[in-house]
Amino acid sequence: MHAYYEYPLKTKFNKPIPKNKIYEKASINTALKDKIVKQIEKIIWLHKLSSTTLNLNATDSITEIQVFDIELKQDNLDEDVLRAIDRAIPFPIIFQLKKKDKVQIKSAYKRINESDTNKWIVDKYFSSPWIDISHPKEPIPTVLNLEKLYEVIIKELIPNITSTKKSLKEEVETHKELEKLNKLYEQLKAKRNKEKQFNKKVELNAQLKQIKSEIKLLT
Repeated sequence: MHAYYEYPLKTKFNKPIPKNKIYEKASINTALKDKIVKQIEKIIWLHKLSSTTLNLNATDSITEIQVFDIELKQDNLDEDVLRAIDRAIPFPIIFQLKKKDKVQIKSAYKRINESDTNKWIVDKYFSSPWIDISHPKEPIPTVLNLEKLYEVIIKELIPNITSTKKSLKEEVETHKELEKLNKLYEQLKAKRNKEKQFNKKVELNAQLKQIKSEIKLLT
């Protein structure tokens, strides 16, 4: 599953977004503006998923989900460019990045800031592999409300889901912790392989074993 969906026709919005609107709303600097100019050909607000366009109830957390098509000028898009767009739009966004005959679905876990409900937290980005644009699209998941729809879409993009019972927030936190532990494991492993002293090697092996146990526990 790649979260590459055939969204219902009545959700179609198909509205081009001028880049200057992103500059205004996100208050971005010149360097980031240059990246947007160099990396993005055009942005289309393709679908609006809401209680009026889908037969799904809104919740306090999620009232709408937007789907943006971004046509790229080059192979990849810097994450800070996506963050600028996410900062400009006060709703969760599912990005469909397009280059030639390929598409990649990408989205951050985005949620309302509990201490200031006028602000959004844009957390870690997750993405599908690049797939052929002609790849058959899936029908959207059958769920109870927009919040559940968003949860399913993001979870499909998270590699190696550890438990279907975890909430989206828990799953994202677990994934971030696993990334941190795996990075630390590789750093210590490289250090151990260079270490000449036997007693220090033993110490590093013990640390590696402990980290491996923590990784196993999380997965």
